[in-house]
Amino acid sequence: MRIFKMFVDFDKEEAWLNEMAGRGQLVTRAGLLYTFAPIPPGSAVIRVDHQPSMKAEDFDDYRSLFADAGWQHLAGTRGGGEQYFASFSGEPNVDIFSENGSKAQRYRRAIATTSALLLPLFTITVALWSVWREGIGNLLSPRDWYLTPGLWQREGWEFARAFAFETPFVALRVGGPAFLIASCLVMLALIAYQSVLYRRAVARANG
Repeated sequence: MRIFKMFVDFDKEEAWLNEMAGRGQLVTRAGLLYTFAPIPPGSAVIRVDHQPSMKAEDFDDYRSLFADAGWQHLAGTRGGGEQYFASFSGEPNVDIFSENGSKAQRYRRAIATTSALLLPLFTITVALWSVWREGIGNLLSPRDWYLTPGLWQREGWEFARAFAFETPFVALRVGGPAFLIASCLVMLALIAYQSVLYRRAVARANG
């Protein structure tokens, strides 16, 4: 079974994965695609961590540390991001974190990872903005996206041919900037939301 899903809240993701494990489905993940394999229902407890990129030997040590504590590494790479572990000990409340304070730090690491991606992307977007504005004209006027002289005065087949020819180039001129701007906004929203989750997790740890 394969499911496309996106989580920002690690606690909600864990709850969903453990619900699936209770129904007899164990997860592996690649990107936004969760792939499940059958297991005896309720036999596994799933936990999620977030780590930055690691050297190969550090990643091996990281997995070995959890393996020695009885945790099987299900998914995640040394390139960073979410890491998924399963315990088959039969203890429903077992956790990979020794305390809530350590558990809260995974949000802080996730924020740092997203910020490291956002900074160069935002810098590139700002640096190229003036070039894009000159190239695509008024963003709110699709007519200005087309640079073919006299395009909108043409009619019939002549207009259709010129319009179809330039449209792929318009898609690149407009779509590229739009994609970068949208990516920056999504990352900013992600950082803001996970900052809230981090503060809540720290408050629970201190409460």
